Amino acid sequence: MKVPHFPRLSQRHPRASQVRGDIQGLRALAVLLVIANHVFEQPVGGFLGVDVFFVLSGFLITGLLVREHQREGSISYATFYRRRVRRIVPVATLVLAVTVVATYALYSAGRAREVAFDAGWAFGFAANWRFADVGTDYFAAGGPISPVQHYWSLSVEEQFYVVWPTLVLATLWVVARRKGSRRTGTLVLLSVTLLVTVGSFGYSLLHSQSNPVSAYFSTADRAWELAAGAAIAVAAPALRRLPTWLRPVLCWGGLATVAAAVVVVNEQSTFPAPWAALPVAGTCLVLVSGIGGRARFSLPLDNPLTRYVGDISYSLYLWHFPVVVLGLAFAPRAGTAYVVVVLALTLALSVLSYHLVENPVRRSNWLEPRRHRIFLQGPANHSRGLANAWLAVGVLAAVGLSALVVTAPEPTRTESVLAAAPDSPPVAAPAGSEPGSNPADGGAEVYLQQRIQESLDFHQFPRLDPPVDSLGLPAWFESARDYGCTSVTPEILDECVYGEDDAAGRAVVVGDSFAIAYMPALREALGTNFRVQQLTMQECPPFDAETDHFAGDAYPECGEFRDYTAKKVKKLDPDLVVLVSSYTYADRAMSSGATGTAAFEEIEEGFTRTAERLSAPGRVVVLLGPPPGAGNLLECVTKISSPADCERDIPGTWYDMTDLEQRVAEASGAEYVDPRPWFCVDQYCPGFVGTTPVYADGGHLTIEYSEQLGEVVFDALFAAAEAAQSATQERGTEPATGRAPTPVPNLASEPS
Repeated sequence: MKVPHFPRLSQRHPRASQVRGDIQGLRALAVLLVIANHVFEQPVGGFLGVDVFFVLSGFLITGLLVREHQREGSISYATFYRRRVRRIVPVATLVLAVTVVATYALYSAGRAREVAFDAGWAFGFAANWRFADVGTDYFAAGGPISPVQHYWSLSVEEQFYVVWPTLVLATLWVVARRKGSRRTGTLVLLSVTLLVTVGSFGYSLLHSQSNPVSAYFSTADRAWELAAGAAIAVAAPALRRLPTWLRPVLCWGGLATVAAAVVVVNEQSTFPAPWAALPVAGTCLVLVSGIGGRARFSLPLDNPLTRYVGDISYSLYLWHFPVVVLGLAFAPRAGTAYVVVVLALTLALSVLSYHLVENPVRRSNWLEPRRHRIFLQGPANHSRGLANAWLAVGVLAAVGLSALVVTAPEPTRTESVLAAAPDSPPVAAPAGSEPGSNPADGGAEVYLQQRIQESLDFHQFPRLDPPVDSLGLPAWFESARDYGCTSVTPEILDECVYGEDDAAGRAVVVGDSFAIAYMPALREALGTNFRVQQLTMQECPPFDAETDHFAGDAYPECGEFRDYTAKKVKKLDPDLVVLVSSYTYADRAMSSGATGTAAFEEIEEGFTRTAERLSAPGRVVVLLGPPPGAGNLLECVTKISSPADCERDIPGTWYDMTDLEQRVAEASGAEYVDPRPWFCVDQYCPGFVGTTPVYADGGHLTIEYSEQLGEVVFDALFAAAEAAQSATQERGTEPATGRAPTPVPNLASEPS
């Protein structure tokens, strides 16, 4: 629309087509930081490259809008969005299409459908909503990583630009209607821009604390970063008058700030506010230093190499993440071959797509009204750009197929994820009448070890039951709810008790989602001889130490639940209490911020308090170690992989956790049960045993495998009860309750 406007001053300003070399250098720096973080997992703050991109985008786009308004007296929405579509959509669509096709070629239909669904959200510039909605933790994804997850940043930008042109136009329109001067318009627009910056930053400060996962993907939480760049663009006329001596100081100070941020900021930092302020401020300083002319002192940023990398940075950003994620189907992340192939393929695809698709389409007259095309770069450009795009699709498909042929393993290693295998017996033979009885020599645990070893020797995948497509954490939680309970609240307490009212013994199971995953095994083990009360809560460990959600937001309900559990155990007065905890809390979930050794010390103290708090004369308290985990079948089962790709060694953090659990058991008079023989042989842990997947997501037991552990869990609990009884007798103490010293008599029968 036409609005009152300021005098046209386009001759006083540089042409919009001029490109600053230092900005291209910043683009190069940003994309290389992101790629290094995803490929090498170093530097730890490499993900801040996205924040640099946000500032640059706000600066460049706002500069274009302001200059257009000064020339034409208005901002053409049609022209603006045509430019955005030509710039953004072609390569973005190409990458999405190739990624979806590659996923269908490599993975199961279930995972491919999920990726296709993600790609649909990404195509509609709503990927950030999608990943926030499913609770994606950018720093600690618990399931398979979506190869299009990085499109969240593109979605944030485009959502911002749905609103921003209107806000700029409305602000300038109001000033013009009031007969304000150009200088007044600039001041008012700068004030509005700063207000958006401060308001969004303040909101993000609060939201990043309360819900960091949602804040990370939120446009409202990121708007201040784009608005900061926009403020520099609006203030550009005044910034041209900065003294020459100050410019190199600003440039190098800005680069130093970005470098410091990359080193200082990590996944534990509260983000995006306040810590994103470091890369944002650094980028703004570099932008200011180059306003008004080429900065000769910025040679590290402004040189032919960095300018070219900056030119192809958009293609680099789009291609690198699908290559990083899908490349795991061919080689382990830590391998040299993986790094070399990922970097080479990313560069090749990016160069091809930039020269054959991105640049030709961006410079074409595609989407322009027919009457305007003659004033652009020739009527042939449109058809030539589209022809190049089709050529690029063919070239990229050929490159992808060649990569599959060159890097695929030998056929003798694996035939197909759907290859038929002989029917496998269950992981444990039917239980006998006494602990340890089994058709196989040595008892249930020895028999299970044989089955695990057989599975480690498989050269191709059997027909898994349940199939891979039915796995994953969301599906597991639904299955767990159908099977029994997950998080137990007072309202559903009576629904989460199993066994007969007149059962000889009473048992309570306390813990987090790992305890939930053990419930089928515990119910099978305790059978009809116990009435079992489940007291579990997701992400809430049994040890008495403050923890947060794994996503980083506070979790006061967990502490309240632990207090409730202690009171309930005292009231129920059970014979047996089983405590189960995940081993991953020390990585990122301690409310104190402690990690590593300090976190494990805090956990050990808390576990000791819990064990002592729940102990009572005649009661057996068992610390049941967590499963050590294996490969996530949704990631490691591909059409070119073998079962060996799903094997994992036991992680060091598992040893740290179970070592402290053993110390806690010894100090508090509890018993510790080591579950390693149920999952691993000689520290090697397969993803499936027989035909049964062990884990739904690499960590949580499938219900099917958990049920099959009933007899080995029964044997372990019987042994723990006997050990507790012996310890009681050695101490010469008798329980004050008058009941049997331990629940051994109740355990000494077969599991149901």
